[in-house]
Amino acid sequence: MNSVQRFFRKYFLSTIGVLLLFLVVNIVLAGVILITAANNSMDSHLPISKLAAMVTVTDGIISTTQDFSEKLANNNAWAMLLNDGGTVIWNERMPDDLPQSYTAAEIAQFSRWYLKDYPVYVWTHPDGLFIVGYPKDSIVKYNYSTNSEEVVADIVAPTVLFAANILLMLILFWRNTHRVEKAVRPILTGIGTMAQGKPISLTERGELAEINAELNRAGEHIQKKDLARAEWINGISHDIRTPLSIILGYAGEIEDDNNLPSETKTQAGMIRRQAEKLRRLIADLNLASKLEYSMQPMTVAMISPVELARQVISDFINNGLEQQFDLDLHIDASAEKIIVEGDNALLIRMLENLIQNSIGHNPDGCNIFITVGGDETICTLKVEDTGSGAPELLLNKLNQAEITPSTHDENGEVAHGMGLKLVKQIVKVHQGKINFAKTDPHGLTVTIELPTHTKRQN
Repeated sequence: MNSVQRFFRKYFLSTIGVLLLFLVVNIVLAGVILITAANNSMDSHLPISKLAAMVTVTDGIISTTQDFSEKLANNNAWAMLLNDGGTVIWNERMPDDLPQSYTAAEIAQFSRWYLKDYPVYVWTHPDGLFIVGYPKDSIVKYNYSTNSEEVVADIVAPTVLFAANILLMLILFWRNTHRVEKAVRPILTGIGTMAQGKPISLTERGELAEINAELNRAGEHIQKKDLARAEWINGISHDIRTPLSIILGYAGEIEDDNNLPSETKTQAGMIRRQAEKLRRLIADLNLASKLEYSMQPMTVAMISPVELARQVISDFINNGLEQQFDLDLHIDASAEKIIVEGDNALLIRMLENLIQNSIGHNPDGCNIFITVGGDETICTLKVEDTGSGAPELLLNKLNQAEITPSTHDENGEVAHGMGLKLVKQIVKVHQGKINFAKTDPHGLTVTIELPTHTKRQN
């Protein structure tokens, strides 16, 4: 699952959570309202069964408790007691416009509804029918009845309707989210492609066509700038190559002329070495630029890392390695059988730059160890020296995913330049990993892991 899908999934799930919270809150509020309404209803304040119990008949004399009268007065209610014949045999606070006797039909009618527009409640009393009434328009009475078979349907139908509405809302929301995700995904993919320095071509239609068009123009502009920079570097490299060759030629002749003073020959040697350093730097700059913009074609071949390391070390020794440096090759038992798939010239340049880095930053000399090892899936190349090493801050910069063409030490001087940037680019195009660390007790260790030919086939 990519970042776009994670974003919209999180957005969709959070919306469902909000809807569920909304549903729970509304259910709680509905419950609170119903409970509050029940507690505040007149029927709960004056429970008719308790009121009926407060009216007693002793030897034909009807009496009530003091609490009974207070409850009626506080709620502006009235009460009466009918005998079996429908005649009023007792009342309290009964309105004057009500009759003193009622037929069975009238009793049946007002027992469920109203008595002359007075809302009333009835209760069976040992001596007849007990009735409590309230002022007109103070209570609204409704009656609902249904067949027992329809009760379940009456409950299920609203529930299904409510659930269907929620489901429909979620489906519509998911549809809109999917449409937005579908429109945004190419934009985010295009931004990621631009970040990798590759050209983009987004379809300029739909709701976000304007943004796609702007990204296409931005990508085209960046590509033009990158191409211009690469061509400029390539042009500068070409223009410097001829005068640099002349400088190297004349400096070499002066250095080898035995008729000149030794001081002059020493100075010519310094000029030659610095010119060679400049030539190498220009070559690294040109190659790094081509690798960065995918302009360097790779000649892929099956390579033995052991033979490659031997060749590089032999070239350094044959080209006159200074005496204060010592190169030592260690080969693990399993390394002889390891084969990597890559560009031989680039891998040689990678190893040369690492050795040259140890030489260039340790002028007083050091021991340099090259180790080749690994297994069936990973080839490990390790270059470690016993030199001055590098501070922790510099190591952290070197281990970043991308490094600048040069990093600086604590004094602000260039510590590691284009050579290490080129090493990281070569490792990257070979789908490998690189790590910079301290050598115990001092020095620098660079470990490179490259996939073997066996792993690439799998």
